[in-house]
Amino acid sequence: MTDLSQRIVLDVLSDRQKSTLVAWLRRPPDGIDLSHLAFAATDLWAHYRAAVHAVFPDVAVVADRFHVVQNLQNVIHKIRREAQKNAADDDVRAQLKGLRYLLLKNEHNLTEVDKERLATLADTHPDLHRLWLLRQALFDWYETDATPDQARLTLDAWIADARQLGMKHLDVFCDTLIAWQNEIVNFFHHRITSGFVEGMNSKIRVLKRIAFGIPNFEHFRLRVIAFCG
Repeated sequence: MTDLSQRIVLDVLSDRQKSTLVAWLRRPPDGIDLSHLAFAATDLWAHYRAAVHAVFPDVAVVADRFHVVQNLQNVIHKIRREAQKNAADDDVRAQLKGLRYLLLKNEHNLTEVDKERLATLADTHPDLHRLWLLRQALFDWYETDATPDQARLTLDAWIADARQLGMKHLDVFCDTLIAWQNEIVNFFHHRITSGFVEGMNSKIRVLKRIAFGIPNFEHFRLRVIAFCG
């Protein structure tokens, strides 16, 4: 649990269950005032959204943009691996080798060699090239100054384009976007992310390495609050 404005860890909970989070939100530790809570950033774990709405029905939940993009990147990995596995012969398999990071590169980071490979991919595997275009379009969408209404329309169009590829993994991702559409579009209301949390997770991993593991949860919790609070 973090305060994104103060950029500190408020607490560490024992699990990710809705009941645990609801109990914490209703009775936070002394010194933590949630009476002015206006919005909360979470990943795409449904229990988090449900818990916030159960205690604070008027608080806006914002789906973290980096987790949304990460979910798409996981889908791209699955589709790429399937394409490589089902390649007709070794030559086709060789063409697909080394695409893992290329398909996740943003356009402004492409080298000339990358651009040539993508141009070739557009001829040899147009669906994979369209998948890269879709990922780039989602990245660009988050970078726009669109209003929430404009963002929703653009996201609907993105989903329609993605559905046309007929890829089961991508369709599942589209289902996730639809299920979380309000929270995803809320980014264009509040412009917050939980990227700070990922930084704290890295810091906590360092703490665990220094301590050679912390088997007692309460000791672990207190160390994290002292180290990151």
